[in-house]
Amino acid sequence: MEEKFISVKGQLETAMKELQSLRNMQKDAIVTFKDITPFLQSLEQGIRVLTPRELISRKLNPGLYNGPIQYMMWREMQSILSPGISPLTLDPKTAHPNLVLSKNRTSVWHGDTKQIMPDDPERFDSSVAVLGSKAFTSGKWYWEVEVAKKTKWTVGVVRESIIRKGSCPLTPEEGFWLLRLRNQNDLKALDLPSCSLKLTDNLSKVGIYLDYEGGQVSFYNANTMIHIYTFSSTFVEKLYPYFCPCLNDGGANKEPLHILHPQ
Repeated sequence: MEEKFISVKGQLETAMKELQSLRNMQKDAIVTFKDITPFLQSLEQGIRVLTPRELISRKLNPGLYNGPIQYMMWREMQSILSPGISPLTLDPKTAHPNLVLSKNRTSVWHGDTKQIMPDDPERFDSSVAVLGSKAFTSGKWYWEVEVAKKTKWTVGVVRESIIRKGSCPLTPEEGFWLLRLRNQNDLKALDLPSCSLKLTDNLSKVGIYLDYEGGQVSFYNANTMIHIYTFSSTFVEKLYPYFCPCLNDGGANKEPLHILHPQ
């Protein structure tokens, strides 16, 4: 495993150098998206080879290269790839009546007043949560949520058939794959049993990586791409991003959860 790790690291560094070369070329000439498509396709194919499942297994010690390598590269290539990236938004039909969504539906926070809202079957009436508007039924997906200055929150992935009226255990068996923060530093993966996690760095942005066919939901410190936790399961129905900003606690937890979009 150590030899494979060193090999992957070396090949990633080579790919990074190739990317820098491309950027240097762009300084002297206008490179269209069509022009660089063959390069990106070959690079993506190579990166897939460099991402064996064991490298993102929760059984390994967290580290920089435990993250999905294609997304480390994606962060470096945002300016090139962003025309093909679909940003996530929140689904107001699922939002608890106490939640307030921004006009562009990328931020959510807990309001002081319960709003009068239609009692849609999709709407949460107990958990102060909201789902993303996009359903996932295949493929690999990655998004980031800004959680800075919040004292508590819960984010992750849920299946379409979860219980939304009343309360239920937030466990994988019930269709929830979630990371939860309480009291500003009490971080847990809501597995069975729940797993307490140590915060070694400031966690201001959470990266969430879903591999539908691979049966994995992984969480990362999006600033460093250090692995936090991975759930393993088998997915057979639609999955949705899950966002819970929690109560505002008299202003102590008033900051919103914010879905980050490529710039």
